Amino acid sequence: MDGGNQGTVTSVRGSVVDVRFQDALPSLHEAMHSSAETILEVVRHLDEHHCRAVSLTSTRGLARGDAVRSVGHSLQVPVGDHILGRMFNGFGETIDGLDQIVGGERRSIYQTPVPLKDRVTRSQVFATGIKVIDLLSPLESGGKAGLFGGAGVGKTVLIMELIHNVMAVHHGTSIFCGIGERCREAEELYRQIKKAGVLPNTTMIFSQMHEQPGARLAVGHAALTMAEYLRDECHQDVLLLVDNIFRFIQAGAEVSGLLGRMPSQLGYQPTLATELAALEERICSTRHGSITSVQAVYVPADDFTDPAAVSTFGHLSASIVLSRDRSAQGLYPAVDPLKSSSKMLAPKVVGQRHYTAAHHDL
Repeated sequence: MDGGNQGTVTSVRGSVVDVRFQDALPSLHEAMHSSAETILEVVRHLDEHHCRAVSLTSTRGLARGDAVRSVGHSLQVPVGDHILGRMFNGFGETIDGLDQIVGGERRSIYQTPVPLKDRVTRSQVFATGIKVIDLLSPLESGGKAGLFGGAGVGKTVLIMELIHNVMAVHHGTSIFCGIGERCREAEELYRQIKKAGVLPNTTMIFSQMHEQPGARLAVGHAALTMAEYLRDECHQDVLLLVDNIFRFIQAGAEVSGLLGRMPSQLGYQPTLATELAALEERICSTRHGSITSVQAVYVPADDFTDPAAVSTFGHLSASIVLSRDRSAQGLYPAVDPLKSSSKMLAPKVVGQRHYTAAHHDL
């Protein structure tokens, strides 16, 4: 292996790999490549010569004594207008059967959130074209909205409807991020977006269920890096759709367990709030453009007191709760208006007539 800081594998325990470097250690989150073609990410410095990494690809064939080379930076993904209309994996490689993207700018998936002084705070409704949402739980332009529900109540279908309506009406740019997605769902969504004619303005990035937890944890940051470039450099308003945030939290719990951290409430990782905030705080509006995010949130056993759901609630400007009872009755979208809420539903924002009509219906 040529170039970079050279190291040697000292232990392999599942997805956790310890590496010894004779000289300087690579920085945290720096990517490393092994002679067995395994991609690693540094997560901890053990001492002045040893670091601990999690694998982002399979460790099959990796053994003690194998050579490792640090690449000098964290994972990077392509950014720019040329990523529109393409489907990527979490490493920035295209998986749509077309030619790989060669050249162009690439950026680290880990970026610092925009400082508060550079953010724009405005109360503007983001119209979706779905009446029950626009009337009772309006979304905020440049805000974050959550679709909460258990398995099979229609979260993914509602997100697909949002893509179709918003892209057809607003002709904006959207990025779909699939965290721990089923390959069947990804393929179906790609075909439907292409059939609807909105693929040229859409970028899709997926990390599938069978991939390593480190890769599933990183794909959300990769999608945000793409969205931030379109917002800051291309001055566009971006719709970011995430399906789903629970699998991001779940991947963090798996990585935490692999690293031997003591579990916290109900078995979740002790770093749950920090990891979620590092992702959510990057979603905001600036003077150049905005990122409006709609996030599906799986609720384990329909328990809304679960730490994953509770931690997510605090970051959202609108919460759309899907009901299993309404889904069983065949009422779609299965929105529960009494449990759903939005800070946008105020007379000064939506107008007195809208506010009165919504509360009268409730």
